[in-house]
Amino acid sequence: MQQCHRITDVINKAMENQQYCTIAFLEVSQAFDELWHPGLLFKIKRILPSSYFNLLIWYLNECQFETKFNGETSSRFHIHSGVPQGSILGPLLYVLYTSDLPTSRETTLGTFADDTAISATHENPTIASLNLPEHLHIIRKWLKKWKIKVNKSKPSHIRSTLQKGHCPAVNIN
Repeated sequence: MQQCHRITDVINKAMENQQYCTIAFLEVSQAFDELWHPGLLFKIKRILPSSYFNLLIWYLNECQFETKFNGETSSRFHIHSGVPQGSILGPLLYVLYTSDLPTSRETTLGTFADDTAISATHENPTIASLNLPEHLHIIRKWLKKWKIKVNKSKPSHIRSTLQKGHCPAVNIN
């Protein structure tokens, strides 16, 4: 709820200040299923004390799955990416993994699990519409580096203003 309030507050302040507000919404594709273990362990080692790192490396290395179908159960296989959904640690590990998502002074970032909103406001619609793509470009590089894929069928973009005139479009992809 806090992130929804944060984005709503950005829009409200832009309206009160007679500014243009442009927002891009992104959703990570299979966020919990495809989390890159080597990258996650690198970040855990950098952020948490070594005792937590040792515990979490054991946890990730011991994750296994099996398939049951028509009363038959397959052998167990190790999971080499992702974090268990429905587990207590899954959301925490995902937040640790994405905690260094690049920010910008010209934009506001709102994240909730695998959803992200990036907003830019300015009196000039062209500047607002330029600040957002610049930050999106930096985020795209970061996503590629950490092997995170954005769901290409779901990104969206909205513009809010009380001003008359044209507000340039933003290309999310």
